[in-house]
Amino acid sequence: MKNTQGKVVIYIKQHCPFCKKAKELLDKKGVEYEEIDVLKDPDSFSDIKSKYNVRTVPQIFINDKHIGGCDKLMDLEKEGKLDDMLNDNEDHIDVTTYTDSNDEHAECAIPQDDFIM
Repeated sequence: MKNTQGKVVIYIKQHCPFCKKAKELLDKKGVEYEEIDVLKDPDSFSDIKSKYNVRTVPQIFINDKHIGGCDKLMDLEKEGKLDDMLNDNEDHIDVTTYTDSNDEHAECAIPQDDFIM
């Protein structure tokens, strides 16, 4: 399945197991995505952190909508909602994309020191 209508962007950090898991799901589905390494582009991730109150990677956007991290992506797949979102299907059930800060167990935290070059 290729998302010909929509766009997927995933903010990652190299060697993050949750980033790898999210990308593997997207790859398995044949989804094309833009990958942004937060250590190479800290300014864009800083904007994401401020706007969505997140500190972990991956952070995934589908059609300019913030999905969240790996757990949320996997939940959407299990619930059968991911394909509709990837195809920009208006009939998909809207999802709440914001998680509380206790959900870091399934994401890679980005310590502030990682942004020092």
